[in-house]
Amino acid sequence: MAKVVSKLNPDTSYVDSCDVNPRRFGKEISKLSNNHKIKSYHHADSRFVVVSAASILAKVARDRTIEKLRKNHNLGSGYPSDSVSVKFVTKYYKK
Repeated sequence: MAKVVSKLNPDTSYVDSCDVNPRRFGKEISKLSNNHKIKSYHHADSRFVVVSAASILAKVARDRTIEKLRKNHNLGSGYPSDSVSVKFVTKYYKK
């Protein structure tokens, strides 16, 4: 996330916090992106249209990548809650 912020160089970035403490998460992303201004919230995708749009684009890109990988690998849904995906990643990593 910090790399994207640094590359796009926006005045302010709105992010969905994946930390229980959104303020701490925002500060960390800011630090990693050369002190860009970060507004971090839980459920930012339901609060800000721009975050909703980014979330949709990311999911579409992710789903397309998973479909390509499925042609050669049995990796399940690709989500960490999927036991097939966890087994695939564990086995692939060990290899």
